[in-house]
Amino acid sequence: MDTTNTPKALILQQAQQQFFKQGYSKVLMADLAKQLGMSKKTLYQYFRGKEELLHAVIKHYLDALQREVEHLLQQEETDFTRKAEQVFHTVGQRFALIDGQLLTDIRKHTPKTWQLLQAYRTEAAFKRFRTLLEEGSRKGYIRKDANISLAVLLYASALEKILDPEFISQVPPELMKDIDYTPSAVYEGLANLIFHGLLEKK
Repeated sequence: MDTTNTPKALILQQAQQQFFKQGYSKVLMADLAKQLGMSKKTLYQYFRGKEELLHAVIKHYLDALQREVEHLLQQEETDFTRKAEQVFHTVGQRFALIDGQLLTDIRKHTPKTWQLLQAYRTEAAFKRFRTLLEEGSRKGYIRKDANISLAVLLYASALEKILDPEFISQVPPELMKDIDYTPSAVYEGLANLIFHGLLEKK
């Protein structure tokens, strides 16, 4: 059964576009209903309020991302280096759409959705990143003396802090000016540092 054109699916699609474009605070349920060609009463039959709608949008978005990453991880025939690049590029590009303003709004106004995002990041780091590194180790791409668990912990800790607006607000401006602070650059940059390190190969 095709569910992509159901009223609920169309609401999620339109709401995602508006939340990702404007943030949380500026999106009004009345405006959203008008854009969808339905009454506000009809919209509220599907979602009881804006907070519930945002939560559903983010969950739907993360579920789709999870399926996409799982599909990439299952491609055993793909060259490991290319697979790793695809995984981090996919995650980075997807999270790039959830910009800093929306993240700030989510943290401030919708704690339940903020917890959902944090839980996804944790699972992405502890489960999927570990799966990727273990495959690399089996195939001989990872140094034998490398501690995979420590690399996973480093990645998880870095993600938790570096994409936290409250933490970033405390970082000296002279340090931030040298960082491309977009989610896509952050994800791919962290992966590159963990995979390749800082030292030039002599």
